[in-house]
Amino acid sequence: NKKLRSRTRNRIETEGEDGVKVSIARKEGLSQNFLVDQGIIDSMCNALQDSSPGGKCVVELGPGLGALTSQLLQDYPSLTAVELDGQACTELKGRFPKLNLQEGSLLDFDFKAHAEANGGRLSVISNLPFGITSASVFHILDGSEHIRRAVLLMQQEACQRLMAEPEMRKYGTQSIEVGFRAANIRQLCVVPSIAFDPPPKNTKCAVVVIDFNDELPVQTQEAKILRQCLQAAYDDKAARLSKSLPKSKALRESVPGLRDYCEGDSNWLQKKPTELAVGKWIHVARSLSAYASGAQEEGEFEEDEEFELQE
Repeated sequence: NKKLRSRTRNRIETEGEDGVKVSIARKEGLSQNFLVDQGIIDSMCNALQDSSPGGKCVVELGPGLGALTSQLLQDYPSLTAVELDGQACTELKGRFPKLNLQEGSLLDFDFKAHAEANGGRLSVISNLPFGITSASVFHILDGSEHIRRAVLLMQQEACQRLMAEPEMRKYGTQSIEVGFRAANIRQLCVVPSIAFDPPPKNTKCAVVVIDFNDELPVQTQEAKILRQCLQAAYDDKAARLSKSLPKSKALRESVPGLRDYCEGDSNWLQKKPTELAVGKWIHVARSLSAYASGAQEEGEFEEDEEFELQE
């Protein structure tokens, strides 16, 4: 009996449309907390609002046993699902034989290639694995030019980081990147722990909807430098940028002579990361990118007008 109870606790089970129950062994390393609340499932699927033929531009990341997939296929029969767990893939193929299923990590999914192959920007939906929420968000942000909308279920704390404004305690790298990559972001709903199987312990969750800009106000190299700046600056939020930025090996490689530059008199170098809004960070990226390319700056760059108005 003890062994039976143990096996039961270590399995995740769901019921298909035909009433047949399917289950897989739970894998702790994959942070598997499957969504089972039909109300939340309906809200997420309704928020996607994709108009591509057959939903060929819809991508579900980490479908698990197909709780969202089953609902999505009713409106988007040509969607693509990306799942890492081999057992889950076997069950999905059995339940949905026509599903376009790619077996692999969502962190390796190529949004650009998929958008180009299907002729349009993507609509992404996911109950993000709790253990890789931050990495998943950064991967989605990196592909944001090729994503029209993302409907994401995550820990409420992670949601708050994305939506934080300057001077808020959770304002940081992800909220700044959302600030220049997204046209709009909103919290769709709060998700209780009982909406999952198994229910996560001491974890509040929420669904966030992000509408991304189709063009970025920074070039590719500027975006890379900006990410490195943010990571270096927020590793030591109490320090001024003139002190924190030179500590980053990656940033020093991207911007040769960075230490000398940080000894200059640019106003933003004397600021702490929490004191800079999105427009200022764009200015930082442009300044360092120009310096790295050998361009001679004539005074300070003007802040991006669009973001200056928002601030």
